[in-house]
Amino acid sequence: MAAFAYSLEEYAGAAISFSWFRGGLLGLGFGIGANAVALRFVPGLIARFTPLSYPVGLLALLLLAAAQALRWVGAAWAWNALVRWRVPRPVAFAVAVYAGTWVPVIFPWNPAGGATLHPELVQLADLVGERGVSALMALSAGFLAIAVRERKLRPAWAALALPVAMYVHGRLRMGEIDALRARAETAKIALVQPSVEATERWDRTRARHILDVLTELTKRAERDGAELTIWHEAAYPYEIGHASRRAPTASWTVLQPGVRGPVLTGAVLRDGETDRFNSAIVARGDGSLSQPYDKLHLLWFGETVPLADTIPWLRRTFARGLGLTPGTSQVVLPVGKVRATVLICFEDTLPGAGREAMSLAPNLLVNVTNDAWFTPGEVESLESELHLRMATMRAIEGRRDMVRAVNYGPTSWVDAAGRVRGRYASATPGVLLATPALLETPATVYVRYGDLPFAVVFAAGVAALAWAARRRR
Repeated sequence: MAAFAYSLEEYAGAAISFSWFRGGLLGLGFGIGANAVALRFVPGLIARFTPLSYPVGLLALLLLAAAQALRWVGAAWAWNALVRWRVPRPVAFAVAVYAGTWVPVIFPWNPAGGATLHPELVQLADLVGERGVSALMALSAGFLAIAVRERKLRPAWAALALPVAMYVHGRLRMGEIDALRARAETAKIALVQPSVEATERWDRTRARHILDVLTELTKRAERDGAELTIWHEAAYPYEIGHASRRAPTASWTVLQPGVRGPVLTGAVLRDGETDRFNSAIVARGDGSLSQPYDKLHLLWFGETVPLADTIPWLRRTFARGLGLTPGTSQVVLPVGKVRATVLICFEDTLPGAGREAMSLAPNLLVNVTNDAWFTPGEVESLESELHLRMATMRAIEGRRDMVRAVNYGPTSWVDAAGRVRGRYASATPGVLLATPALLETPATVYVRYGDLPFAVVFAAGVAALAWAARRRR
């Protein structure tokens, strides 16, 4: 981001039309470059799972990176406008990056998610959210760009002081969260990773085998004392009626002989001839099923296809006939002392979805994901690592431990301070045992009020700076 801010500085005093044009090009180039690196697994993914060739996949990567880059085009334009309003350039850059995070894209990844490898730097997320932390990172980058371009020491100190202050605050805040977790009740939870191949899930003749693998891993987990076992997204290989509150009987029941339950599993639920839901349910030992949570936010080109109703080729190529129906609301899935809310697949990368899940005051966040598309040990596995980094922000924003059952991994346990306490990332089927803290703390500022407080303070500060600058003219 500092390099991007440095590049924008060159056109700060240019004519309006020229600076907007060049700024937009810089934003497009920066965004395409950054996203082409981050999303470089896309060509192989398209060649493997669609009828399209690898060269077409490269073109798709370029188009996807360009679409993702719109955030940075918007940021460049916003920066240009703010600088013309006499807003100090580092502040203008921070506000511009913040504004850019609101531009809709397919993968709504923000800079703060990439910093979760060092969770001390992102602890302010329980106050200002992922977008707010990204803006503070951009503010530091803006000061650094000024320091390098103008060879001044004061902005360099400002560029350094901000992340140092964030780090010190983060260390102190993590200590407070650790103390809360130490006093909280815990649960022994097994996260099952069957490592079922992506296309195997589409083969109905393999359903029995898939259920057998899940069953054997669950038996192992229960022998090790698991109080709750969690299977990944759409793990149960048969469809269930959406209104059903009893598990299927006979040989395809959810809890096979030898499994006592409960099991929280991802499943495809059907309602009539047309509606199918990507859901999560709890199967209990008495044969009953919980109310389902139906995924609210469907993934483009995976679960829903824009314009598929008018362009059938899009559905045939990208959606494999899924055409899922979105849910209507979050639900709590109570299992003994655990009160879980579930985020399915990429929902755990969405700040808004995290707030929806936390609005019901759960004591545990659960993510169920099928990342079999992204094979461990290959380029495609980068997506799974990015997914984990972004998901970590939901644990920090809501101050709840999060457990993630991910087909092909990394199956993981993230604590309420953003540390990855456990992970299993292997192509070999296995189980990760986690003992998350079941925190009952009040809703955080971010969960309660969202992005509004930070946006208001930011906007007021920018207005004050712009007014003061005009007064000095």
